[in-house]
Order: sequence, then structure tokens, then C-alpha cells
Amino acid sequence: MEYLIVPMEPQHLDACVEIERTAQDPWNAAQLAEELSCQMEGGASRIYLAVEPSTQQVVGLAAWQLAGDEASLNTLTVDPAHRRRGIGRQLLRQSLALLAQQGAAYAFLEVRHSNLAAQGLYESVGFSVQGLRQNFYSAPREDALVMSCDGVQSFISAQQEADDVYTGN
Repeated sequence: MEYLIVPMEPQHLDACVEIERTAQDPWNAAQLAEELSCQMEGGASRIYLAVEPSTQQVVGLAAWQLAGDEASLNTLTVDPAHRRRGIGRQLLRQSLALLAQQGAAYAFLEVRHSNLAAQGLYESVGFSVQGLRQNFYSAPREDALVMSCDGVQSFISAQQEADDVYTGN
């Protein structure tokens, strides 16, 4: 199933807070509200949601910062009831395409050293390990791998091809 990837709006806040509560390092309501406000005022924040088309249910979110040609992923969380369906990959790919359309050429993220599933997801779309941040995470204390992707512009053409297949063009 293809999900709609849309920018977060105020009416999505409660659903996003509930999804984030399931993350290992969750953002709270105040953090999400602050990032949403920054996005709506034209700031660096970009929050994209995966929405189930028939029910309009928010099933995932990706929060980014876009500064110049660099995008940094702050959080990517999919509702546990919807995991292992490709939503995270679709959300990651399509949000990268949207960021590329806004000028992003590079993307960066940190991921827990122990989170092999997330590392596999990021590698599957073109991220690679660039370094290590010691003791980056707390509760529990853990190192973070720094991953980057320098081919962000390629997501624009890949998204256009996917859109053409989806619409039959």
C-alpha cells in the first residue's frame, strides 16, 4: 500500500505525540509543537507524515532540519501497529525527495549503535556510516553512528518515476 506523505499541520499534533511515545528516544508534545511552529513560520523545521489514504490516519512521522543544502533527520517513527510494511522506507525516500526539491544535497542523521533495524533502513536508501558520537544517547547511555547520504538530489527523479508508475503515466 502506498501512503500519502504530507507536511505536518496543527491537527496532526496529538497523533504525532502518540506515535512518538512509542520511540526509544521520544519527542514530547512541546518539542513537536515547537518544530511545527518553526515549520509553519518558514523556519528550518520540516516534519513529514505518512498518512493512510482511506482513513487519513497518521501512521508515521519524520522530523528534519533543513539548513542551506544540508538536511538533518531528528526523528523517524512509525506507529508499532504499522511497522514492517515499508512505511518507514517510503517516508524516508519521499521526505528526502521533498527536501531535495527545497535545495537539500546532503542528509545526515545519528542512530543508536544497537539499532540494527534502523541502520539497515538508512543503508537501504543510500546512507553510509561516517563516524561515531560517543555517549550521544542517554537512558540508556549509548554511542551514535553518524550516517550521511550525499545523493539527495537523486531522490527527486526516483520520486517522479514512482509517481509516474502510480498514476499510470
